[in-house]
Amino acid sequence: MREDAGARSAPCERTEPLGLVEPCAFGPSDAATTFALVGDSHAGQLRTAFAVMADQLGRRGYALTRNGCPYVRDGRPLPEPTFGECARFKREVPEWLRRHPEVKTVFVIGLPRNAATQDPANWSAAWDRFPASVERLVVLRDTPELAEDTLACVQDAGERPGTRCAVPRDQALVPDPAIAAAGQRGAATIDLTRFFCDATRCFPVIGGLLAYQDITHVTPAFARTLGPFLADEVRRLPSPS
Repeated sequence: MREDAGARSAPCERTEPLGLVEPCAFGPSDAATTFALVGDSHAGQLRTAFAVMADQLGRRGYALTRNGCPYVRDGRPLPEPTFGECARFKREVPEWLRRHPEVKTVFVIGLPRNAATQDPANWSAAWDRFPASVERLVVLRDTPELAEDTLACVQDAGERPGTRCAVPRDQALVPDPAIAAAGQRGAATIDLTRFFCDATRCFPVIGGLLAYQDITHVTPAFARTLGPFLADEVRRLPSPS
């Protein structure tokens, strides 16, 4: 098993902030197509995959992410000032997009339990705040979740830790209301589950590479391997209506 402990997320360029929105840009600066990646740390963990996609497809991306702050109308209660800062961030994201009309596509992903309610309307109501310049919304299904003891199992497993420490698929794939919300409004979706799971199990070690840094966040090294597959998914997206 390769842990690639020294791996880091793909580099990005800090650009002018708007309040608590601190965009980090990646991909060719002269690209004709521009997108934004919006969400909590689950969006941030996949920025490396999006950077690979951006380079392969010749697109410019901006990561608009905040840890613990999924882009939903109502987030789960948190101590102040964290809760208020999250609410402010979500108000400022649409304003940043308004000021950057070149961003035509927004990708969103987030950890469902960081929302106050699992009603799909909680997600859809937040997306309604995007400006008209955003022509396409693409919702990514959240990544599978390991069990609390999975990484300890990997450390102790010796040979074949991926299969010995696999998590049942129906346990790892918790319901994602964002996908339900996308279906209700006809938004495009991307599901990368097949790169984590087979028909019955989801794996912490994939292709000899440690895929997770904790129970819900993938490692930068594994996110990088997802980049070409993400690019394939983006190529297959229908054109905005």
